[in-house]
Amino acid sequence: MLEKRIVSWRIHVLSFLRRLISADRKKTSDGSPAKKHVAIIGLDAAGKTTIMKRILRSEYTISKPTFGVNIEVYKYRTLEFVVWDLGGHAPIRKTLWKKFVTKAQIIVFVVDSADKKRFQLAKDVFYESLENTDPNAPILFLANKADKEDAASATEVLTALSLEKMIRGERDFNLFRCSALTGEGLFEAWDWLVDIVAKDKAVPTSFVKIKSGVVFDANGKQLDQVLFGNPTQQASIANAYRESIKSTERFAKEMRDYNEAVNVLAIMDNFQLVITKNKLFVIGILIDINDPVSRVLTISSRIFDAIEMEYLKGHEVSLEKVITDYFPLDTITS
Repeated sequence: MLEKRIVSWRIHVLSFLRRLISADRKKTSDGSPAKKHVAIIGLDAAGKTTIMKRILRSEYTISKPTFGVNIEVYKYRTLEFVVWDLGGHAPIRKTLWKKFVTKAQIIVFVVDSADKKRFQLAKDVFYESLENTDPNAPILFLANKADKEDAASATEVLTALSLEKMIRGERDFNLFRCSALTGEGLFEAWDWLVDIVAKDKAVPTSFVKIKSGVVFDANGKQLDQVLFGNPTQQASIANAYRESIKSTERFAKEMRDYNEAVNVLAIMDNFQLVITKNKLFVIGILIDINDPVSRVLTISSRIFDAIEMEYLKGHEVSLEKVITDYFPLDTITS
């Protein structure tokens, strides 16, 4: 049954791949490819599909195993990506990987950092796949499932998979510990990749423009909310503002059992909601769809520190004051 599914997928994928290769000939005004093609690879059950869904700003769901390939088109900041999520089962690795990896301009390799028994296999598969890649293609290595108690440290992963040679190599390479479940480290990793790919091209400033914010305590009780901008600006984002509050509250309830968690959701096509949780609070910050998520994660961390003392003293939390005092360049001006 599995073999029949693989054959069916292979026929479909090869046809689709031919269309993608043809589309690659289309160029932007500066001569660069219209889209960047990303191959997400790794062993089965490493968490590739769940990571892809996180990156695509969809609601968190536990994904079923991928038999073949999931293909998504995705815009982030100034770049547009075609993301190929390739199944990690042995038959898929031996049939489809080479055809996709050869054409990929970016490689993302995912390893289950808690599955130490398969580190050697992951190492073998990783270096075997490199033989078919563009030597200039940047590589993002994700040590997933960092939320598990038995997850390997970054140093352990580097050593076990002999990644030191990648650090010393000429191509761009980085390793991030992450969790597809909580979002930890994932968006910082993707921002690194976008910056590497964009390089000298025009990319948004490191600042963002915060449209609104909301903060809940760890039990899901709303503590404060703020909507920035003049009346006209506020009216234009009112619906997104209301949706951001509902989504943040829902996330606070869903992730109640976790001390730390992150999620990013697309809101009404024009905005993205960055939700961050620590032991005491859950913060949702609404920004433009092309703003860098990693900047908001830094802002959220500083907000946590600023409001914690006041909260523990029993004082009211003022999200507006904290954001405007500490991050005046990141707020909408009237």
